[in-house]
Amino acid sequence: MTKLHHTLASRIERAVQDYRMISEGDRILVGVSGGPDSLSLLALLAGGLVHAPAYSVLAVHIDMGFDEPEPGGWRILETYFKSINVPFRIVHTEIARHALDRNAKKNPCFICSLYRRKEIYTVAEQEKCSKVAYGHHQDDIVETLLINILYGRKISAMNPVQEVFQGRIQLIRPFVYVEEALLKKFAVEDGLPVLPRHCPMDGNTRRQRVKEWIRTVQKGEKHANIRKNIFKSLYHVQLDFPPKP
Repeated sequence: MTKLHHTLASRIERAVQDYRMISEGDRILVGVSGGPDSLSLLALLAGGLVHAPAYSVLAVHIDMGFDEPEPGGWRILETYFKSINVPFRIVHTEIARHALDRNAKKNPCFICSLYRRKEIYTVAEQEKCSKVAYGHHQDDIVETLLINILYGRKISAMNPVQEVFQGRIQLIRPFVYVEEALLKKFAVEDGLPVLPRHCPMDGNTRRQRVKEWIRTVQKGEKHANIRKNIFKSLYHVQLDFPPKP
């Protein structure tokens, strides 16, 4: 185990303990998009956690149906799942066609996210998974908070643990204490089969704009850890603003 591997495993274990993410006998569905975050989460959970209750893992990849120069990126993931002896499901869909439809009434990212979640929850119920684990990291939580403030007119962020379907399934985010940069390093270090991005919206989203905004502010404030400060603010909410008349 490398130093980075140990660091990430320790932070996951702290999150699991702090938020009671895993219970004895849980079957955890890990949503694997093919990016460094979700692949890192699968690798670390499949490798086992020392300070956590016993659990099992199911890898699930939702093939969105985007046009690819070399179709079959899902086959690369299939080979990887087999190489680490993890049971898996690959679901082929036409979500991309619906999301990129010119007549669609919603934002493409919203449509993709909605349909992908539906597919994930369907598999979770079919496979009797009590938990669904996402590779959302600390940077995602920070950016979601700002997106909701700037565009949604509300103060909310991703929760480390969230119940759906009256508590039949819990969503967990074991990377709540992990920065995105560490996951990118781990993906390279561990030789994970990261897939290229084929979505035409990639790099042109609200999340990307917020990410760039934070980066710009950080450049002008070299002695302030902007991202960390925003994240820690979630634990120090002091709203005395009067209710709406």
